[in-house]
Amino acid sequence: MNTESRAPGAVRREAGRILAALLVFAAGLYAAPKAAAAFKNVQAGTEAPAFRLPDLAGNEVSLESFQGDNAVLVVFWATWSARSLEELRDVQKLVAEYGPKGLKAVAVNVEHEHATGDDLRMIREKVAPLNLTYPVLLDKGLDTFRNYGVVAVPSTGVLARGNVLRDAFNGYPTFVFLELKGQVEDLLGLRPREAASAAAKPDTAHKPTRTALLNYNLGRRLFAFGMPDKAEPKLRGAAAADPKWAAPNVLLGELLLSRSKKDPGKVAEAKKSFEAAVAAEEGNVVARTGLARVYWRMGQAADAEREVGAALAKSATYPPAMLLKASILARKGDVPAAGTLIREAIELNPRDPETHALAGRAWEEAKDLAKAAAMYRKAFELNGER
Repeated sequence: MNTESRAPGAVRREAGRILAALLVFAAGLYAAPKAAAAFKNVQAGTEAPAFRLPDLAGNEVSLESFQGDNAVLVVFWATWSARSLEELRDVQKLVAEYGPKGLKAVAVNVEHEHATGDDLRMIREKVAPLNLTYPVLLDKGLDTFRNYGVVAVPSTGVLARGNVLRDAFNGYPTFVFLELKGQVEDLLGLRPREAASAAAKPDTAHKPTRTALLNYNLGRRLFAFGMPDKAEPKLRGAAAADPKWAAPNVLLGELLLSRSKKDPGKVAEAKKSFEAAVAAEEGNVVARTGLARVYWRMGQAADAEREVGAALAKSATYPPAMLLKASILARKGDVPAAGTLIREAIELNPRDPETHALAGRAWEEAKDLAKAAAMYRKAFELNGER
């Protein structure tokens, strides 16, 4: 049977199967980033996840080797991303200027789950003219990509001494270069004290307690490995140990929402978790989006629109929020605006199955079942590559 001619019920059943297959993938993606929402799994003020990856010559480079540096830029990029090469070029300018003063950088290529010989040739061809003096690493299995929860390509993390995430940016909009330059100067102590004080952002990143952090990390791993029953008490323990930290409640809300298909009562529990996360960190983009998703599930469209609007006001290029907004617009009949958001979200992360699955939902709201089916098929194909 031609998928594009299926009835709405068949499309929904296909969507359910695909989204169920994506749960384990999505499980590790819902921690609590700062406003930029470049990484779902890494919060400003916490140590960036370690990685050890080969460079283009086959030599392994570890993030731990940069722990003693005062300023490190980590760029996730791909040749299929229009803004990636521009950012790599700009980061080289920063390294040329500030490298002698202590700046380090590393580019992590996230081309495909299973990079082929042709992919590697393409990467080398694109990188060669840039004359980069910092390492280009290959995340062939995309394990590092998923561990960070990268929401768009390119995405950039600014690390302070000890590999602590100071800030993060996705999509590389034009203003980011000056932001990176300013933060590098701050971290290296190169700004005059008066200028630094005037330009510095307040450090609002919450430092979680050790007990909360240990329980959260264990709960996140258990959920990612498909063990929600074991993950739930760990996440509840983390939330109880540090109520001012949003991350445990965000992931707990996602876990509860994922289980609500079998137990509808979990939706109300998920709502409480996301509300607690928003109370802990009002500007948390992922928490706001999670709460919006709960309201959408509960049929409270106005509340969903309010929360997703708050999320997009903080980060206009956060794909899950963009796609929920697209669904809202489609249901209201503004299909052209919905279609624009869908296209923009996919351009930010075209290799992400969850992005395509959410796009399928938006096209269903627009009653374009052919496009919905195409998105679901693409999500299934991408998930099968993982």
